Amino acid sequence: MVIGRTKAYHLAAVKNAELFLQSVEKPQTQISVLMDSKKEVSIKENRHILKSVAESVLYCGRQCIALRGTSEKQHSTGNPGNFLALMKLLANHDEKLKQHMERPKLRNATYLSTQTQNQMIDVIGKRMIQAQIVDEVKNAQIYTVMADEVTSHNVELMPLCVRFVDKDLNIMEELLEICSLPRITGSKNVGVQALIKKDAPKAVYNGHCLNLVIACSCALLVVHNMIDKMMSTIIFFTYSPKREHLLVEVVNKDAHSTGQRKPLTDICRTRWAERHDAYSHFYCGFVFIVKALEVIAIGLHTEDYSQGVTTGWRGQYKAEAYSLLSGLQNFSFILIFLTIFQVLSHLTGITVKLQRTSVDIIETFSMVDEVKNIYKEQRETIEDDFNQIYEQAIRMAAQVNVQPTSQPRAAGRQTHRENVPAETVKDYYHRNMAIPFLDHVILEFESRFSPLSVTASRLLGLIPSIQCNSDVTVDISEAVLLYQDDLPSPELIDQELKCWKLKWQNKSSEQRPTSCAEAINKCDVLIYPNVFKLLKIACTLPVTSCECERSASTLRRLNTFMRSSMGEDRLSSLTLIHTHYDMEVNLDEAVNIFSKLYPSRLELTSVLIS
Repeated sequence: MVIGRTKAYHLAAVKNAELFLQSVEKPQTQISVLMDSKKEVSIKENRHILKSVAESVLYCGRQCIALRGTSEKQHSTGNPGNFLALMKLLANHDEKLKQHMERPKLRNATYLSTQTQNQMIDVIGKRMIQAQIVDEVKNAQIYTVMADEVTSHNVELMPLCVRFVDKDLNIMEELLEICSLPRITGSKNVGVQALIKKDAPKAVYNGHCLNLVIACSCALLVVHNMIDKMMSTIIFFTYSPKREHLLVEVVNKDAHSTGQRKPLTDICRTRWAERHDAYSHFYCGFVFIVKALEVIAIGLHTEDYSQGVTTGWRGQYKAEAYSLLSGLQNFSFILIFLTIFQVLSHLTGITVKLQRTSVDIIETFSMVDEVKNIYKEQRETIEDDFNQIYEQAIRMAAQVNVQPTSQPRAAGRQTHRENVPAETVKDYYHRNMAIPFLDHVILEFESRFSPLSVTASRLLGLIPSIQCNSDVTVDISEAVLLYQDDLPSPELIDQELKCWKLKWQNKSSEQRPTSCAEAINKCDVLIYPNVFKLLKIACTLPVTSCECERSASTLRRLNTFMRSSMGEDRLSSLTLIHTHYDMEVNLDEAVNIFSKLYPSRLELTSVLIS
């Protein structure tokens, strides 16, 4: 037995038995386990590095900070860009990241290149934020597509947004993508509207109704000429630091109240809220504008202001200032400006209200109807209102030494100018400018918002405050007929409406919802499935394109002249990251998606490691 133990086969068996017992009692000592453990540590370090990259990209995107700089190499001199600078800052407090940036495992897998930046931007913007919005839209099932046109660096861009009701029954309007298109039109026969109608005949098409009302109403020749003079004056001062400094000095010295010290702002062509601010600033600074033009054109008031802004004007600017001064020191200009300013001031409130994302079509209908009634009442009392405007114009003209002039001469065959006969100057502008302009506004309101009125009237019967009103009878049969394919059981809608009405009849008027947004939150989908579906459609119907306009404002901050060569995919993803600032982004999930879409030389995942 002793001799047998010394045999080679016996010693090998004993050794194997010892190794087997060791592998069972101490499995961490196995070679395969040791290799997998080392691999696991390596993967964790690689994921930690890529997670830091994702965090830096997310921070720059949310804060609308440019990522790239003049020198993209890590150890070169010069500005490395915000992304590399942020990575270096994080490395000062992260030993693993610092070691990777100074001595990477693989020189061609540092994750600091511009290509990696674009890939991570795509992952966070398109694969995560956009994907989450798309999932919410799919769950909502009913949604509205909203689009707008904006020009950025001579490129036509279209912000694409969606409106839907989320799982918490909140009305949501979210940016989905920024597209570049060679041609954007809303024509009924060609363009976006025709393509949408072809695939979705029930889709309700709403354009810039309020802006179109203003644009068409301002197309009158006398109004158009007044706006051109006003815009030329604003451009004359705002496009020159010296001229603007002169105007600021005049305002600061001569304005008695801080309310009059408003800088000139350009007339926005798409948003009436900003355009009204431009009118208001021009009105408050009119006297100071005239005085500044007198300094440049004629050389008056030079002793009242500093020599740097009163001398050294070239003949070209003097001639331009004299031309603008002649246009502003004209009673016709002052009277038309005040008329337009006063008449369109009623649109300011509704414009601000329509900027909200939760406003529904019933609220919009009531607001538009209220403004239309104001204009109709003003049309009945136009003579008294215009008398007040005329007296205000005389006082405003007196401040710049302008007297009421005679009316323009009439001609027997006039086609390019209003030619209604009148006895006095006041009667001329009352008949040829005030009445036609107000009629244009009312007519445009009726035509532009008529589809909104029709759609709203189909859904008014769903609102408990209207349904329980005995003085109002609303038939929603048209809405049921239009959306019957989308209803769970359209044959039971009448019974549901009776139950829905009984539910609120015993409640006080204060407890009854007054809008679709309130009603859908108090509608049980199990008891009133058809009513709930119709309310959801009503909440989803488009009202304005304000969310698209807000996205255009994001582009103004993001796509600056220093970043004008940015590609469409990168621009769209960065806009999504910046717009959805509060949306939670899981960085570990970003690393997982990145590793699947863009496999690299550094290991990020393993099937053996959970």
